[in-house]
Amino acid sequence: MEYFLGIDGGGTKTIAALANENGEVIAQATAGATNPNAASDQVLKQTFKELLLSLKGQAEKEYNHINIFAGIAGAGNETNRRRLNDIIARLVTKTENIQVEPDPVNALYSGTYGKPGIVQISGTGSITYGINSKLQHNRVGGWGYLLGDEGSGYDIGRQGIMAALKSFDGKENTTTLLPNLFTFFNVNNPQELMGKIYASPTPKNDIAAFAKTVLDAYKQKDLVADKIVVKVAKELAANIATLYSKHFQENEKTEVVLGGGVFSDKDILPMLIATSLQELQLDLAVVLPKMPPVGGSLIGAYISQGKEPSQSVINNIIDTI
Repeated sequence: MEYFLGIDGGGTKTIAALANENGEVIAQATAGATNPNAASDQVLKQTFKELLLSLKGQAEKEYNHINIFAGIAGAGNETNRRRLNDIIARLVTKTENIQVEPDPVNALYSGTYGKPGIVQISGTGSITYGINSKLQHNRVGGWGYLLGDEGSGYDIGRQGIMAALKSFDGKENTTTLLPNLFTFFNVNNPQELMGKIYASPTPKNDIAAFAKTVLDAYKQKDLVADKIVVKVAKELAANIATLYSKHFQENEKTEVVLGGGVFSDKDILPMLIATSLQELQLDLAVVLPKMPPVGGSLIGAYISQGKEPSQSVINNIIDTI
């Protein structure tokens, strides 16, 4: 029997899942970051070794004839893909195939199950990524929090903090974001807030975490939060529309998968994005995935071997991952 290994590698952690031909997940493991832009070959080797040894320890008899699909952050160029492929290849002896792709492919396949489409990822950062019917890859955005990442948790959190401070100054309408900001960061005034944020070793993550408060304020019909969230939805819809127009055939049926923490409440941004796409007269179906990105990497492992996963395989992955 063949086995399939999916790896979802990021800048913080890496998750792997091993499944059989029927899509039943028999082992899972988590290790550290595997972004080749931020880690040496030695660190990458150690992290992948830890990950693979954990899987082998859970399923030693099944750990053979493995087809590997690794969607890794930072694998967007050929040099990094080759580095990662070589490192993984040295750590496995009974491998049929290794394919390395950028990590947005995992999130895309978690919703399209291997079919072409667009994925909008909005977590701490953001990127719009797509694979068309010719299997060509393209992207919009994803240029980091200093140069882009519109619609990310960081972007929403930062806009919320700025609006709250403008309200404090009297430049913005009264908003619940201001008292909620002080509560969230456990401070009493903007001066204490500045001290806490600028002294933080992870200011980007701290600011991104405030996005949930902004989204909650939107649900409570706070007008300032409403303006921020509606603007974000329109920006993300514009990114999706831009990628669709330049990368897909006109009127091509395409699904848009939404992945990342800012979409955790399906009644806020997912609904607003769907509405914005309709206003742009684009017939794009918005999809919230039923499996995590590592499940999408498993789908990639099947696809890499020319095995289009059946509905039964897909259901088994969803049920067992």
